Amino acid sequence: MKWFLFCYWYEPDAPSDPVGLVRLWALARQLAEQGDSVTVFPPRYRSSLLQRGFSIAPIWLLPWPVLRPISYAILSFVVSFARACRSKPDVVYYRWMDSPHPLLFARLFGAQCICEVNGEPVPPWCARGLRSWMTHALATFALRRCDRVVVLTDGLRRLVQSQYGVQADRVVVLPSGSDTEVFRPREIHTCRKKEHLDPACQYIGFVGSFYRYQGLSTLLEAFARIHDRRPSTRLLMIGEGAEATALFEQATQRGLSSWITWAGRVEYTRVPIWIGAMNVCVAPFCGDRGETSPVKVFDYLACGKPVVASAIPSVTALFSRANGVVLVQPDQVDTLAEAVLDLLACPDEACRLGREGRAFVEQRFGWDAIVRTLRDLARQIVPHDHDRHRMMANK
Repeated sequence: MKWFLFCYWYEPDAPSDPVGLVRLWALARQLAEQGDSVTVFPPRYRSSLLQRGFSIAPIWLLPWPVLRPISYAILSFVVSFARACRSKPDVVYYRWMDSPHPLLFARLFGAQCICEVNGEPVPPWCARGLRSWMTHALATFALRRCDRVVVLTDGLRRLVQSQYGVQADRVVVLPSGSDTEVFRPREIHTCRKKEHLDPACQYIGFVGSFYRYQGLSTLLEAFARIHDRRPSTRLLMIGEGAEATALFEQATQRGLSSWITWAGRVEYTRVPIWIGAMNVCVAPFCGDRGETSPVKVFDYLACGKPVVASAIPSVTALFSRANGVVLVQPDQVDTLAEAVLDLLACPDEACRLGREGRAFVEQRFGWDAIVRTLRDLARQIVPHDHDRHRMMANK
């Protein structure tokens, strides 16, 4: 099969080269490894130019926030149109965005259209008003007309059915996963040596974007309590984002700066090394995070690390202590601190959780198995099925 993947990713406060396209890179790479032709149309970020194993058609963006999504929609349509005139795609796969141009493109060339919804189209923290109403209306229009809607959690499945009117047989849960060859257990002291970390310390770690909904302010307050009781503990913060300045200031005010390593954004191949250096990994999502797929938790577990994570619905639907994750109430500083301290004080239990988490991801959430399911899904779509679906959506 020939796949065209559209994957715009931008938030007004995002870094210049956001990391939100990791799942699309993994899908594209695995599709290509399983014998399909894959062309990806991403914004022209640095990470886009570094991808290998499939075709990349990077799209230039105008630098102004309002014009960025418009420029992506127009230019990606033009570039994909030119490519499709030479060789038409069988499947158009796109991650939900505020523009329906991938759906229109698929209809123009008679291709199947699969939309991935990896978070709520109108997140709960967005201000209500005309823009949110228009986004909701656009999502309703587009999602009802796609051949299939791929969601990452059961909660998202229920949401697109109830709030956007998508028929149940059109929605497929295809959770995130981890590249278990890249993200694998590593010797902890070797990892610390590579990143110049003190081998005598215990390290708590976070990997991801520094956005409000990640709960990083709560993490810093919890770390203050942890460090008071275990002074040899250090915190590793891997990533960047809009909240970085506020987090730096919070750490300075709390007198924590000397005990925190701010690694910034690191190369994808180095992320498992940083995780390998950690004793405990954390995912302290805010309680109002909304529906999303906790990608970082899969990567932590694939590296054989115990995880402390907020018990938001998208996490509790997949994880428990039985597969390596200690669940805590979100936004609770003391609860988060106590859960981490318990694991630091019981290294045997932490190692056991790490082993069980690794086995869990290997068995169910490797990218090869996920992509095989996606390819089977595409084969099952009846040719011109979208015409029948369009008529149903209009009723």
